[in-house]
Amino acid sequence: MDAIITGESERVGLSVIDNNNVEHLIEMDRRGEIMGHEQDGYPDKAEKRTHSEGEHVGQARRYAKYYVDQETEYDTLPWDLDANQFEAVRQALQDLSVEEIKRYFGDLLSQSLSHYADDPDVDIGDTTRPEALPAEQIGGEDAVIYKQEIYLDGDDQIEATSGIGIMYYVARGERKTVWRGDAPDREPDARVELFPAPLVDPAPFRDYLVYNLRCQIRDCYLMMGLEPPEEYRVLGHGQYRFTGKYNRFDVYPPYYDFSADIPGYTHEFRPDLPITWDELGGLVDSGSDQSLYDQIKDTLFSR
Repeated sequence: MDAIITGESERVGLSVIDNNNVEHLIEMDRRGEIMGHEQDGYPDKAEKRTHSEGEHVGQARRYAKYYVDQETEYDTLPWDLDANQFEAVRQALQDLSVEEIKRYFGDLLSQSLSHYADDPDVDIGDTTRPEALPAEQIGGEDAVIYKQEIYLDGDDQIEATSGIGIMYYVARGERKTVWRGDAPDREPDARVELFPAPLVDPAPFRDYLVYNLRCQIRDCYLMMGLEPPEEYRVLGHGQYRFTGKYNRFDVYPPYYDFSADIPGYTHEFRPDLPITWDELGGLVDSGSDQSLYDQIKDTLFSR
């Protein structure tokens, strides 16, 4: 991707060259709203484009907002594509103490852990589910994704978090999100998204959220047609709204899949564990008839 600013007044004009070497002439206002977009490499009507063609058009528009945001004084990049802001949140999050994790994310931890109430291998203690699942949900109790928004103060420290967002199926292929609890009356600085996980302690749960943000930063760059910096070339779940693109569009490999074979990308989730990684390795016997989970569950998933 490449771009130059061709004009700047009430609107900003750009020439963007996408990864297919197609030129896009884009105009936006100072808030980042696209006011005009011309190109001659793909069909003009969106319904006549293939998924890949449409994604190249989308990348050009997102990159244009990023470029203007970087090169001018205008704030044109949406908060949910702002990799630099996500990194500030990630750093603030990974520095939280156990008590701070409980304060800001305790309900989210309990909500996640409540899915293992009937699992004899996971000790959830006296954990109860803070928020009931919607009655209209289909697809089973575990077919949910939880979200929580994070707000920084002027010193890039966590000031507040929102209530819990519950994303669930209401029909085949159709999801809905409901939010429970309060939130500050402003845009968040980042949002964590997670599937329920049998993490019983705040420290590894914190690392689970930190890794999700690392994957989301990867997504920010990829959605603008850019290769992310090396430290964000990781595999795993990032922003769910992009998972479908990775799963269905030829333009993307399946970055969400931690077992995917994508050159230069690895799965690097390494939570803060109650034992060292060397000790963990000593628990695993490759010749055992037990699964990896069964071999380590008593150490990692019990209090």
